[in-house]
Amino acid sequence: MKKGIKKLLAGIVTLAMLSLAAVPAFAATTTTDSGTGSVTGSVTINGSISPLTISVTHPINVAYAISPDAGTFTSPDIGITNNTKTAVNVTVQSLDAASGGTLTFTDVDPASKSWNTLNNADSKKYIALGVKAKDSTGWNSGYSTATHWATTPSPLLVGSLNPATNGILTLTADYGLAFDAAYTANHSLVFLFQLT
Repeated sequence: MKKGIKKLLAGIVTLAMLSLAAVPAFAATTTTDSGTGSVTGSVTINGSISPLTISVTHPINVAYAISPDAGTFTSPDIGITNNTKTAVNVTVQSLDAASGGTLTFTDVDPASKSWNTLNNADSKKYIALGVKAKDSTGWNSGYSTATHWATTPSPLLVGSLNPATNGILTLTADYGLAFDAAYTANHSLVFLFQLT
């Protein structure tokens, strides 16, 4: 029995010594500066910088409502919160009509139609949908007060938001009134968020 315990202990000691011997040694590359009088030495410093993560919170979808009898267009605010550690620019990259509703509108310039006089077919065909900053709240100075209409060909830089700041966008529209039934329509709004 004693002989078995001695063999077991010898095996454990051998394993421990082998595991210590298997650990690789990482020696830093060094140099020795020597001489008489004064001696100089040079050390190269290598830095590693990670990219900043941009984090912005905004709604996934927003619904609007057109009430022809009241002549009103209503939609909720589109809140954008900057969770990034630095300021970010908020750009409306695009706003386009999309399929999936019972109507697929054709976006036109708001000045291109006499909206109140559109007939049933044109009311179901045309809309002028736009998005803009609701007011100055949250936006840094120099923000844009312009409306990005769906017909606008290029992106619109709305402005920049500081960290932990919320800016609000709102939808606006011109539209016909001669709807003969309840309909749905879709648009796609794409944002671009960049460091300032």
